[in-house]
Amino acid sequence: MLYQILLGSIVDINPEKGTFSVLVEAYNRATVELVELLEEGEEIFNIEGPNGTPFPVGKYGTVLLVGQGWGAGANYPIAKELLSVQNEVYAILAGGSRENIYCEEEYKTLLGEEKVFVYTEDDDYGKEGGVAQAVEEFIRDVKRPDLVVFAGSPVGGEEVAQITRDKGVKNFSLVASTMLCTSGLCLTCRVKVGDKMVLNCIEGPYLDGNSVDWKMVTFRNGYYWDLEKEGAEYFANKILPKLKRKKQKT
Repeated sequence: MLYQILLGSIVDINPEKGTFSVLVEAYNRATVELVELLEEGEEIFNIEGPNGTPFPVGKYGTVLLVGQGWGAGANYPIAKELLSVQNEVYAILAGGSRENIYCEEEYKTLLGEEKVFVYTEDDDYGKEGGVAQAVEEFIRDVKRPDLVVFAGSPVGGEEVAQITRDKGVKNFSLVASTMLCTSGLCLTCRVKVGDKMVLNCIEGPYLDGNSVDWKMVTFRNGYYWDLEKEGAEYFANKILPKLKRKKQKT
């Protein structure tokens, strides 16, 4: 599942043209390289997918989609499918600031402005607050959903799961675990769900959010964080300028 490795999400597809759109949030070497070096009309050598298990589209009733940062892009095609089977769909878009709010116009066009709620943690845009406050206020001020679909950071996933468990609300969450082989061989993507371990690249990425051990996901992802940060900084400062100069010459 390449889009999880890149901390991005497949936003939309066009079968007629044979194209798809990807939202990428640049944070590590792979994403910085993709954003900084790839220009319009250029090609990527190889893209693998889709992997994992399709989202369980069905008629749930009232569905609240919670997209934290890049997670808004991941939830967007799911919103279309849930609408197609007559669910009532709402969306929360949350981020640290306005620049972390994605696909707002797309959601408003699809669902209607009154069904899209924007939250930023520094109150520079929309309402002030994170995903936990946003979900709490939706349940209090709008209605209790039959299903919550979350996509975003493991920390945000844990916050939302605490609320949905307490309220007895069904929860499907995109678990953004570290992935390497995307075929179930490396075991890097293991996630504890209830009393068993699952391979996220095969059984995910949307799992039962109320049963996911979110602290384990956060710990396992954080295990590589220092190395990933060091690699990204080295690439940005030492390698990227050389690659840009080489590209300009050619």
